[in-house]
Amino acid sequence: MENRKHLIFLSGFLLTELILYVLILKESGKLLVVSSFAAIALCFVYALVNLKRSSTFIVAGLACTVAADVFLVVCSPIQRLWGMVFFTLAQTMYAIKLHLESRNKKILVARVALTVAIELAAVIILKDKLDVLAAVSVCYYANLFVNIIEAFTVFKKGRLFAVGLVLFLLCDTVIGLQVMSQLYLQIPESSIVYKILFMPFNLSWFFYLPAQVLIALSGKVKRREE
Repeated sequence: MENRKHLIFLSGFLLTELILYVLILKESGKLLVVSSFAAIALCFVYALVNLKRSSTFIVAGLACTVAADVFLVVCSPIQRLWGMVFFTLAQTMYAIKLHLESRNKKILVARVALTVAIELAAVIILKDKLDVLAAVSVCYYANLFVNIIEAFTVFKKGRLFAVGLVLFLLCDTVIGLQVMSQLYLQIPESSIVYKILFMPFNLSWFFYLPAQVLIALSGKVKRREE
C-alpha cells in the first residue's frame, strides 16, 4: 500500500513538473515567474514529503535552491549575489552528503585546492573587475565541479544525483557566460557563443529544471563499496 501511494505521488510530481516545464520554455512575464518558482518549490516539497527515501542533505540543498530562486526569479530586480550565496550553500549541502558517502579525504583536499586555484585564476584574469559576486560564483563553480566528480566516483548505481549535477553545471555555465558578457567580459554580438547564449529560447531552464527534478528523485544511493 505504501509503495502504491508513493507511485501515485511520484506520478503526480512528474506530470506536474512536465506541465510546468512546457510553460517555462514557452511563456514569459508573470506566468513564467510563477511557473519557474513553483517548479523548483515542488522539487523541494517532493523531497521533503519523501524524506525517509531521501538524504537530509538533498532536502537541505533543495531548500537552499528555493531560497536562491527567491532572489533570482521572484525578486525584481534580481539579487544575483544573494542568489549565488544560497546556490553555494546548496552545493555545500551536497558536498557534505557526498563526503559522508565516500569518506574520501583526498577529494576533500582536492576540493579546497581547486577552489583556491580557481579563485587565484579569477583574481589574475578579472583583476580590478573582481567583486564579491565573482568571488562567490567562483567558489560555487569549484564546489559544483568537484561534486560532479565525486558523485560519479562514489556511486555504483542510481546516478540520478550525478546526472542532475551535470545538468546543473550546464545551466549555470549558460547563466554565468551571460552575466560575464554583461559585467566582466566582452563577447561580440556577432559571435556564435553570443547567439547561443541569447537565443530566443530559455536555454538555462532547459537544463535547470530537469537537474532539480533528478536531484529530488535521487534519494539515498548505495556507496561503491556496498
